[in-house]
Amino acid sequence: MMKWMGAALATALLVSGCAKVEGEKFVGHWVNVQTQDEAMDIERSGEAFMVRSTTPKFFSRKPKTDSYPAIYKDGALQVNNDGETVTFAIDEANGQLNTGSDQYRRVETK
Repeated sequence: MMKWMGAALATALLVSGCAKVEGEKFVGHWVNVQTQDEAMDIERSGEAFMVRSTTPKFFSRKPKTDSYPAIYKDGALQVNNDGETVTFAIDEANGQLNTGSDQYRRVETK
């Protein structure tokens, strides 16, 4: 009986540990490859994610940050942007984040 319980506990810990890793490849600081003025910070928020997008305002060019909730599903990050879902994926060939309209590269923060 104890052997069975030990195996069940080990399996549960292994499965729960793997579940926390899903989507971690999206977490970090990303900069637009076309314009260095646009950046995104992706953070884990419990089981979900938060995407903080910083872009310059049109006239003043001062940075403005907006936050969007996201979930990890089917190997991609699905970001809710004012009722519309945008899918973020990482290109395995170059490691860049693809938002469908833009490409971002990961930048290590200090």
